[in-house]
Amino acid sequence: MSKFSLQEFIPYALKFYSNQKNENVELRWKKAWLHHQNHNKHHWEYWIVNRNTREALPMPKKYIIEMVCDWRSFSRKWGRKVKEPSLVIRMLESDSVILHPQTRKELEVYLKHTNI
Repeated sequence: MSKFSLQEFIPYALKFYSNQKNENVELRWKKAWLHHQNHNKHHWEYWIVNRNTREALPMPKKYIIEMVCDWRSFSRKWGRKVKEPSLVIRMLESDSVILHPQTRKELEVYLKHTNI
């Protein structure tokens, strides 16, 4: 729950809930987002060993499921209709998402059986 740490909470609050829109706020939010990705196991970025070689460690199944839930919740806006129902599939097929082959396979199997 790193989003509630001062390192993340304040930059998120400034970016999304204040009238302050400037380079400093944006930079603080980008640092907070990077911190969040690298400190939460449900983000695929957490498992990257080397971006240049696209090497990643396999994700445990519970974090794969949390990641899918996170992607699905991100595709909604404040509990309203799904903005983009294919976001999960798009993330899986994206060249920018670096996953261990075993993680990718487990994710594909999970998605096939859950009809997402």
